[in-house]
Amino acid sequence: MRRLAFPLPVLLGLILIPAVPARAATEVKLEKGYIAGVVEKLPEVPFRQEEKYRGSVHSFRLAGIDPHQRRLMAAFTAEGEYKAPASGPISEATSQSRDGWRKFRFEIKASVHVEAGVDGSPRFRVEVDEVKRTELEGVAGLLAKLLGRQFDAIATQVVDGQADSVNQKLNAEIMKRAAMYKDFGVLCGIDYDREFVALKFDLTRLDRQGILGYVLVGPREGFAPLHRWLNARTGGHRYTLSPTIDVPGAYALEGIAGHVPLADTPGAVPVELFRGRVDHLYTTDPAAENIRPRLFVREGVAFHVLAEPIDGAVPLYRFNDPRRGLHFYTTHPHAEFAK
Repeated sequence: MRRLAFPLPVLLGLILIPAVPARAATEVKLEKGYIAGVVEKLPEVPFRQEEKYRGSVHSFRLAGIDPHQRRLMAAFTAEGEYKAPASGPISEATSQSRDGWRKFRFEIKASVHVEAGVDGSPRFRVEVDEVKRTELEGVAGLLAKLLGRQFDAIATQVVDGQADSVNQKLNAEIMKRAAMYKDFGVLCGIDYDREFVALKFDLTRLDRQGILGYVLVGPREGFAPLHRWLNARTGGHRYTLSPTIDVPGAYALEGIAGHVPLADTPGAVPVELFRGRVDHLYTTDPAAENIRPRLFVREGVAFHVLAEPIDGAVPLYRFNDPRRGLHFYTTHPHAEFAK
């Protein structure tokens, strides 16, 4: 059984159903008609092997949703021409074809399962269930016997060899609509109904306040590890270049938040620390923060970040906990799903 991986079509005609706020989750319902519309709009995918066969995969369509086997049922067509052998009974049976080329068509049925990709976003897993060939010229019974193996070989090469092309076309179509998924979080559950597929996403209750700057995931010359510390009593975090902290016992090391540029690294900008009673505010632009002197004490430059991304860099996001009034900085786009 052949498997192909496709990201899920998204966000035209969907329904958002917020869950209970305390659970920090949301549901995206994709109606059957919407999924069918996206699948049917996929462009043709051409295929060709010189002097052997040529054609295209087309007519992508959704056959239905099977809630019992938790799958979508899809179908598509591979249609084209093959070159008959130059001599022998096959060539005699195809003698009336144009330049020795004869037509063929495969009707392909597939099961489509929705699952979480490695990045937590929904993806298709397509399993080809059946490839049914149809001869469009000549005596069907004779050609079925004479060309059976050749047709089987073409079907196998078309289905297997064109998987990447179909995938690229589907990706291009979906990426036009997929940006909003990044704000939903990570896929944590799926429900199937005959009329829709409901996707459940895990979210964070923290508010995103933008990007502090860019950091590296791994070590590199000119960069240093940024240590993250947690005060278990207040829930506040601190970030230091030092592997030790000046308040023994109050903070526990949580690990490396990222690797930040040294002061003389090209593109580095300073991050200043403003210390509050329980919160620690890190910013590259103090003048724009409207910081109240009575609530925060300026402690100077804590570390540096990159102002613009480079190869291997990721955003260091800034979040705010509206219930506690605490800031949190992480490379995770959904605040590590803090509840």
